[in-house]
Amino acid sequence: MEKIFKPGKNKAFTLLEIIVVLDVVISIITSALTLITMTVSTTSAAKSRIIAIGLSQEGLEIVRNIRDNNWLSGRRGQTNWRFGLTPGDYLVQYNSGDLMSFASRSLMFNNGYYQYDGGTNTPFYRKITIEYMDDNQIKVVSEITWNERGRSQIISAELRLYNWLKQS
Repeated sequence: MEKIFKPGKNKAFTLLEIIVVLDVVISIITSALTLITMTVSTTSAAKSRIIAIGLSQEGLEIVRNIRDNNWLSGRRGQTNWRFGLTPGDYLVQYNSGDLMSFASRSLMFNNGYYQYDGGTNTPFYRKITIEYMDDNQIKVVSEITWNERGRSQIISAELRLYNWLKQS
């Protein structure tokens, strides 16, 4: 028995094949678009996190610089090595050797620097908290907060400064 091809009877099977192929193609395109969207979103979140880590580290380094400048100025005694580092909450800026009174102000971006003096507003807020642990130890916490996709994000870093270069 030989099968004879009859064009009129296989039309429904061909339509079914086309529907399956379209379904597969649409699934692949949807998956690719979802992957691209997730990648862009993750990249944006990672960028913000890297910036926040850098801003937090910068805040700690500014406070360390104040302590080091006290030493260079000959302030090595039990209390004067902490000159300008009174306990409390502060703002710091890369080009200033002084702590500024804390206010909930966002950092601005201008000419490649994050600062408070001018520029384009950013979503980042920085707070430096100083606490005396004893006569020869200061605890410094640098906290960066920002909102991303409707959620509050926080990066916090801590530094302990010691008066290991005591006056002899």
